[in-house]
Amino acid sequence: MRMGMAIMAGFQVTRFNWVRTPTFSESTETWRARRQAARESFDTFNSAARSAFISVGADLATGLASIAASAAVKRLQDAANAKNAENAKALDTLV
Repeated sequence: MRMGMAIMAGFQVTRFNWVRTPTFSESTETWRARRQAARESFDTFNSAARSAFISVGADLATGLASIAASAAVKRLQDAANAKNAENAKALDTLV
């Protein structure tokens, strides 16, 4: 009789017969399935990240355009107010 691993006093386990070792083809197929699942998970994450960065870039461009437009409108309003004040002053000197 072979000596097994002693777990408790008086009880020895010589072999675990209920766990079958997978064959090479089964191991290979399992490995391929795991790799494909990992690749799909990476592709999903990568796509989501790329979409987020594109969205941030578009939001940044829109925000910068909005700020530039607001600055241009303020500049035009200030110029128009200055011109109106100048015209009012000129009318006051004529009258």
